[in-house]
Amino acid sequence: MGSKTVSLKDETYRRLNREKRDGESFSDTIDRLLVADETNPLRELIGLVDEDELENVRTRSNEFRENVNSRFGSGERVDEDQ
Repeated sequence: MGSKTVSLKDETYRRLNREKRDGESFSDTIDRLLVADETNPLRELIGLVDEDELENVRTRSNEFRENVNSRFGSGERVDEDQ
């Protein structure tokens, strides 16, 4: 098996190092993270909504948020126990 040298930004290296488990090489860490990404159940949803529908959902969501903020005051938390 061959190997390659890869350059990483310092912050990327720190983030990768934080993800690294005891006894795991950087290659093992990257493989684990990439596999985890591929098995993410949300990946199946990619491409199911077209851009027009997505924009419609965003617009309706923003309108709903604005409506709630106008009723309850922007930035105030609503007590769920009431």
